[in-house]
Amino acid sequence: MKKNYNLLEIPNINSKDAKFKELIYSVDDSLFNKDNYSKKELEHLCVCSGGTTSSCAKNGFKTLDLRKNYSKIHLNSENNLVTIGGGVIMGDLINHLEKHNRSFPIGLSKLPGAGYILTGGVSPLSRAYGLAIDNIESIKGFLGNGTFISLKKNQINPEKKLIWEAIKGAAPFFSVITEIGLKTIQSNPIKVIEGFVNLNELSEIIKLSEKFPENISLQWICAQKIYIYIFAELKNNLEDKKTKEYLMLLEKFPGLEKNFYNNFSEINFFPKELDLYELDANNHSEVISLLGEDLENDIPIFIKCLKQIMDNKPNNSCYIASQQLGGKTKKLNHGSSFFVHRKSTWKPWIYASWKKNDLQEKKIAMDWMYKSWRNLKRFYPNIHLAQLHNHLDSHSKELTLAFGHRIDELKTLKNIFDPQSILPPL
Repeated sequence: MKKNYNLLEIPNINSKDAKFKELIYSVDDSLFNKDNYSKKELEHLCVCSGGTTSSCAKNGFKTLDLRKNYSKIHLNSENNLVTIGGGVIMGDLINHLEKHNRSFPIGLSKLPGAGYILTGGVSPLSRAYGLAIDNIESIKGFLGNGTFISLKKNQINPEKKLIWEAIKGAAPFFSVITEIGLKTIQSNPIKVIEGFVNLNELSEIIKLSEKFPENISLQWICAQKIYIYIFAELKNNLEDKKTKEYLMLLEKFPGLEKNFYNNFSEINFFPKELDLYELDANNHSEVISLLGEDLENDIPIFIKCLKQIMDNKPNNSCYIASQQLGGKTKKLNHGSSFFVHRKSTWKPWIYASWKKNDLQEKKIAMDWMYKSWRNLKRFYPNIHLAQLHNHLDSHSKELTLAFGHRIDELKTLKNIFDPQSILPPL
């Protein structure tokens, strides 16, 4: 194992600043040797695929950085399946696919690695093509006990069925995935309606969006101001009648403008004018992602709640944002993954940030995050565990709300395949 005591160059500032014990670049037998981890400190292996999470490096812990040795991308031109390493960045994936006029439903950021896929993967394209996990065709990697696994969607025997389902949504707790086979989609032009809106306009747009066809989705962020993206994929270069009707309804909002993109890879979400601080080297942060169904008649109450939350945010670095699910995400693969909240329409997230090393400001920001979560629970009762929070007091509660009726199955898999808790704990 190669030691490196320098900073880990990754997007998440918390992890980047961590004084980790050891940086590992390859999976070998010693990775799964329990004697390499301190029982006293409850040490486990941190895994970095893209480096956007605060759990990919910690003080005194080892980090496996998959980006160096597991970053190959290969597209099979005959079946349009792409094989990627566990350290492939989503921006690199869609840039590679675009050369072949193909695409994949990545999220709003191009920075995450394969962890984005394995924890669910919510995209502006999800309503039309499902979650990222719905597009997994094969995986290779290692269970927490060091056993190599290679699974293909259409060749799963009964003994491996539960492992296959759990990898789609809960992989980080009992496995290290080094290769993933994915379905790709035809790359189509995208029309984006975007701009600043006020709370009343946001209310109207949310109501409208809950009737959108599958090729249209809404994303919004409430920071210093509210910014929205309405994302419309134009299949076969055509704006069909239903799409045109809904997009015309948005023309009455004066702050919105239309932008046309040849493909998904051209789009950069969240403009600099929002003055976000996610990549500010002076800030640390945490984020919690929620899930809930249609707001319907509760939209006015939700908007009032959102205003109260934002009026009380502790600093300008904190915000609330949301992505729209539905369509195919409600229809595909029921019961065949550990993303159990298939009825969800909305995935909002609460972003709390503070000046690093300022413990008082951290406490205030985290208190705001938890209070905001409590206030939003009536609308969004469940969790999307896109970030691992085993270092937070809320971890156990988040697990229960994320995996619901499948939490006991996950604990069983953990006990069998990672009995020494070498990987992040449940």
